[in-house]
Amino acid sequence: MSGWADRLIASGRADGAMVAQAERVLEAAALRAGDTVLDVGTGLGLLTLAAHDRIGDGWVIAIDPSVDALEELLALAHEAEMSGVMYLVGDADVLPLPDASVDAAVLRSALARVGDLPTAVAELARVLRPGGRLSLREPAATVEAAALEAALAFAGFTGVETELDDGANGAQLFARARRP
Repeated sequence: MSGWADRLIASGRADGAMVAQAERVLEAAALRAGDTVLDVGTGLGLLTLAAHDRIGDGWVIAIDPSVDALEELLALAHEAEMSGVMYLVGDADVLPLPDASVDAAVLRSALARVGDLPTAVAELARVLRPGGRLSLREPAATVEAAALEAALAFAGFTGVETELDDGANGAQLFARARRP
C-alpha cells in the first residue's frame, strides 16, 4: 500500500476495501506517465492521490462541489509534498474545463449524485481527448448498468465494459470506456 492509502486509513477516512476499489478504477483507466487525469467528485481524494502516484510529471484535476472537501485534499497533498494537482469547484453536470483537455477521467460515486446521467456522461466525453479513457465505480443501488451503458453509447464512447461486483461495501458497478 502506498503512503497516501496509509494516511487515509490511519485517519479513518478510508478502509482497505475503498482503497482496493480506487486501485481497480485506476488500473482500468490505464494511466500513463505525463497524463492529465480528471477526478470528478473527488471527495476525500482517493483517486486523486493514487492517480498522482501513477502519472509522474502529469497533472490531476480534482473537481468537487464541496470547497471543504477540496481544502481537505489540498492539506493532504501538501502533507505528502505533492505538486501537479489542480483543485476546481464543480460537478459532473457542467465540468469547468475546455473541450478535449484530459487524457483520462476517473470517478468514484460521482454519477450517483448527478441530476441527469446522460448530460454528465456527455460532459465527460466533451473534456476527454480523442482516445481518452473513462473508468468509474458507482454504487449499484444508485446507478443501473443498463442506463449507464446507454448513456455512454449515446455520448459516443466505445469499448464500453461494465461489471457488477458484490464487494465488502455492497454491490458496486465498475465501468470503463474510451472516447474515439
